[in-house]
Amino acid sequence: MKHILTLIVLITISLTSCQTGKKNETKPKEKESSKPNIIFIMADDLGYGDLSCYGATKIKTPNIDKLAKKGIKLTDAHSPSAVCTPTRYGVLTGRYSWRGRLKKEVLWSGYDRSLIEKDRKTIGNLMKESGYATAHIGKWHLGWEDEEPVDYSKGYLGRGPKDLGFDYSFVTASAHNLFPIVFVENHQLVSNLKPMDYYVYEPGNETPDEIYEWHRTKDKGPMMIADDWQPDKVDSLYGVKAKMFIEDHIMKKTNQPFYMHLTPEAPHLPNNVPDFMKGKSEAGTRGDHVQMLDWVVGDLIDKLKELDIEKNTLVIITSDNGPRPVGIDGNIDGKYLADYEHDFEHKSAGNLRGFKARLWEGGHRVPFIAQWPNKIGAGQISNNLICLTDMMATFSEIIGYHLDATMGEDSFNALPIILGEDKEIRENIIHQDYEGNLSIREGHYKLLGESLYNISKDLGENKNIAALHPQKVLDLKQLLKTQVENKRTAPVN
Repeated sequence: MKHILTLIVLITISLTSCQTGKKNETKPKEKESSKPNIIFIMADDLGYGDLSCYGATKIKTPNIDKLAKKGIKLTDAHSPSAVCTPTRYGVLTGRYSWRGRLKKEVLWSGYDRSLIEKDRKTIGNLMKESGYATAHIGKWHLGWEDEEPVDYSKGYLGRGPKDLGFDYSFVTASAHNLFPIVFVENHQLVSNLKPMDYYVYEPGNETPDEIYEWHRTKDKGPMMIADDWQPDKVDSLYGVKAKMFIEDHIMKKTNQPFYMHLTPEAPHLPNNVPDFMKGKSEAGTRGDHVQMLDWVVGDLIDKLKELDIEKNTLVIITSDNGPRPVGIDGNIDGKYLADYEHDFEHKSAGNLRGFKARLWEGGHRVPFIAQWPNKIGAGQISNNLICLTDMMATFSEIIGYHLDATMGEDSFNALPIILGEDKEIRENIIHQDYEGNLSIREGHYKLLGESLYNISKDLGENKNIAALHPQKVLDLKQLLKTQVENKRTAPVN
């Protein structure tokens, strides 16, 4: 409890500093490492149309827009799944999640056992082995230990971030909407747990009977929440923890590079934000949450400048999957899962078809922006295809780490694209939806079930051209079958 209260004070100081423009002027003299610092920021349910640099007008994201102006923006980046957990697995391992035990859906609580296998190396492992200081801060949603249900009464959780290469971790047990709702720092519960006595999506209201029943069938443990949980401070707290890790590291080991895996909850429901951000967007509570994400990113970039390490830091921001259309206030009667009412004239997926959880482009085509001063030219735009599983091979190339045949089965080196080269790094990509269905894209053609689309001419996926290209349909079906059976798509170096 004292720990959280101290952090809340730090958050308040951070918010005040940002709003008044006052900065800590103390800067260590930069000793640039031969290897860059890397910060990978993956938002939760951030859509292709949610950022102003991707066309949003009802939501303003000036800090993220600056990253795009100073670096590169990708228009054909994809998450390996249209939902959360499998993408998080895919990013860290460079492997499609459906190759492992999770064939569909997500892990439904923090009581689930660890999804990443014991003998599987992650980005965290390869970074640490290469001399990096490593941190994972934010949403976890990948399970703990090797038996379930995970026992939270002991206060300490087994196999998790530290076993996957992260020296420091400050994460949710699962997510800010999945039980138990509590922060875990270096595998230690930060707060005591109490029974949940209100509806997480509508604070103050009793949890509906059907939701209780849903949790009884999906969860592997009780509905519990931290006794000092403050939902509007979650992403602010991640930002504070990220800055604390960086500052502490730079002050002590200025010549050692660091890797940070930062995974905010924004803008996933429930869309709780601090008072200073409420009503700031023109897209309802979800729009405010996107702008909160932008604030966190801006505050972090300010810290890099203050410490004089921005030039030697690669910053990437992307999303784990496509968006929901709106927050709860966009639904009839303002109820979670109620019928869709309006979208505030904001298109969270841009002009793409579909949303989160689906195989349509809106489910998995995501924003992707990279800034690396002196390495990436300013104001670039790339239309080359990448998948977030490509981060393992990309980061390995940057730091000079050799991936063996047991690593990064579906990870291609995207560094040339990130640096601005017009280069095709992968010929195809496999998409996955919530139900575990797979589709495949090769070049401009995307096979979705029995339908075929030419993405270059029909990004909205409105015209099924399967009847015009029957052989292409057969070829893509065979390619999908072959790539699933081959157990890897990426070459072995």
